[in-house]
Amino acid sequence: MGQPVIIENKAGASGMITGAAVASSPPDGYVLGTMLAATMTIVPFAVDRMPYDPRKDLAPVTTVARTPFIFLVPKDSPFKTWKDFVDAARQRELKLGSYSIGTGFHVGWERIARQAGIKVLYAPSSSAAKTQGDLLGGILDISFDAPSSAKGLIDSGRLRPLAITSAQRFSGLPDVPTLDESGLKGFSTEPWFSLMARAGTPDDVIAKIQRDVAAVLATPAMHRQMEMLGQVPVADTPAELAETVRKDRAAMEPLVKELGIRLQ
Repeated sequence: MGQPVIIENKAGASGMITGAAVASSPPDGYVLGTMLAATMTIVPFAVDRMPYDPRKDLAPVTTVARTPFIFLVPKDSPFKTWKDFVDAARQRELKLGSYSIGTGFHVGWERIARQAGIKVLYAPSSSAAKTQGDLLGGILDISFDAPSSAKGLIDSGRLRPLAITSAQRFSGLPDVPTLDESGLKGFSTEPWFSLMARAGTPDDVIAKIQRDVAAVLATPAMHRQMEMLGQVPVADTPAELAETVRKDRAAMEPLVKELGIRLQ
């Protein structure tokens, strides 16, 4: 872009702090927010009120990437395949560890469990390290994680991936079968993260930012970096991102309400 870019980490409140900062900024394209899918499509239905309206106060710029999730077991687990896990879950109560209630991991797991026709005890945690420790320590039977969080333990052989949630195999873990290949026909989930600007930002400014992001994401070096992080670059148009948000909100609203997810 030919000018400095300052990164401000505004974590917390399930992404709403970041969203509020963007929603209250001038609509000139100089303040952008990295917004997770859950913040745009789950959180609005799980809180009493938001400090901004993500549909009215934010303008889609582009989807940066999608991140598939993986199921992991310790190296000595009796589960050698996804089917082994499903069969066992139908016979006895198993414990699955993942991230906090209301996250993309939690809602993604609930969708998978419903289609597979199984129930397990969901053990939420605030960090991948805590979940991985409990998995290695035998407290959990299986975990549901992001490739980037677990790659070191996979490479060292301490954890084994059973299946991945992407529609196609992930190039960073090419030997791991998809859920569709493993028997959960037609299922895939790859939560996304995006760039958002303040609503009212001129269309030509948003278009320029989208083009710049797409150009960077198309480079081989960035592809390698994204693969290392367990991510698949996207760089779609503002209109395509807007449609993704619309469809995902429509899918998530009834599920969040049915599950009774409430965030404080």
